[in-house]
Amino acid sequence: MKGFSVILRREVFGLFISPSTYVAAFYFLALLGLGFRFFLESFARTDWLLPPLASLVVALIFGSPALIPFLTMRSLAEERRLGTLETLLVAPISITAVVVGKWFASYFYFILVCLSALGFPCLAVWLFPEETINLRLLEPAQLIGGGMYLLAAGSAFTAIGIFASSITRNQMVAGMLSFTLITFHLALMAYFHGEMPTDTMGLAGSNALRDSLGSLTTGLNRLEHFVVGIIDVATLLHYLVTTCLFLGFAILSTTRLND
Repeated sequence: MKGFSVILRREVFGLFISPSTYVAAFYFLALLGLGFRFFLESFARTDWLLPPLASLVVALIFGSPALIPFLTMRSLAEERRLGTLETLLVAPISITAVVVGKWFASYFYFILVCLSALGFPCLAVWLFPEETINLRLLEPAQLIGGGMYLLAAGSAFTAIGIFASSITRNQMVAGMLSFTLITFHLALMAYFHGEMPTDTMGLAGSNALRDSLGSLTTGLNRLEHFVVGIIDVATLLHYLVTTCLFLGFAILSTTRLND
């Protein structure tokens, strides 16, 4: 993809100098930290079966609609409103590089926020080593499984945000559209939690299609597998397909503008 690195550097620089992304990340992490603190205090008095680290992963997933629109809403919508997108598209840079570069920059920032959230369990272990020794806050299997789910879901959610930004000139409309689509995705996961069968792990047999496309309805059940260290390939495939699908839609939308 010609020009991908140029777009990526430009977008990452833009995100790191934008006050809105810092404000969104600050309040997102502040609320996340408070929630994690209160959850740890009440963990011993609840019947929560999953490890405490799972609460952090769940909070990052279900809190993403409050963060991702701030990362993606300006990417294409603002450039289209200012008329700079047309100028960019006539440069010797492919449309695919423009869209994927903008997506990867937003995805990179999302990953940084997730890594910052990892500081909460690290801080708890450092400040209260004796009290947290039985909570297994830094269990490698849980960190790997939860991290892989965050990487997969984050890629799809940021792709949805880029698509929303590609079909409008108004960044607020793009932000609200991406918020709505991601929230709808998460609402389906929550609504069907515990209702759909999740007995098949992987891509074998006649259940391959159900497993790869069923994460909209079994996603929260699969998340429970990931946060205890069980990697489900079908869920990763579903989010990969979702990422490619919405990036493809964004490329088509941007191509129409260039025609």
